Amino acid sequence: MKPTLAALTLCLLTACATVRPGNQSAEVRAEQTLSVSLAALDSFVAFEHRRRADVPTLVRDVAARVRLNAPRALDSANALRLAYKGNRNAQNQAGLLTALAVVESLVSEIRVWVPATTASGIGASPVADLIREARASQTVAAQSWVALVPVFVDLAREIYAVVNRTREAVKQDAEWTLAEEADFAVKLAALKTAEHWRP
Repeated sequence: MKPTLAALTLCLLTACATVRPGNQSAEVRAEQTLSVSLAALDSFVAFEHRRRADVPTLVRDVAARVRLNAPRALDSANALRLAYKGNRNAQNQAGLLTALAVVESLVSEIRVWVPATTASGIGASPVADLIREARASQTVAAQSWVALVPVFVDLAREIYAVVNRTREAVKQDAEWTLAEEADFAVKLAALKTAEHWRP
């Protein structure tokens, strides 16, 4: 009886640890949002740092706000994600969702190449919009970029490439392993020391 009970317990624990596609937990969605957001924000400020002389004032202003707010917002969202992961109650989930909304608002700011009139409707996720745009950029003809200012074309292409690579890397159906947790922590810590993140 005990071996059967132990095997059943192991099966239940394994089933709980794996999330099937289309039925993702708040934790898995938070991990994906944080991964894509960190990559997109880092790509944006790196681009602005390299091309500061020829980017419009709008891009420099957004980059300054991102440098000021993103490290703290990402740290906070990650800390709340870890709190939620440790204790999955409604209060921790609400805190996590609020922190993710702050991160997503920063992601919406870096999409400077998208006219405000074509932005998604109310309730859309800026990270989901960015992922959708990045995916679409792989098949859209070059002529569709003609209306954009050349620097915005370069910026969008660079961010889309990073988002597509990150999106492929974070296709997951389970929560992060300890190694993946450590990898994200290293990337998050790098924001505080990287040259392109300095004001």
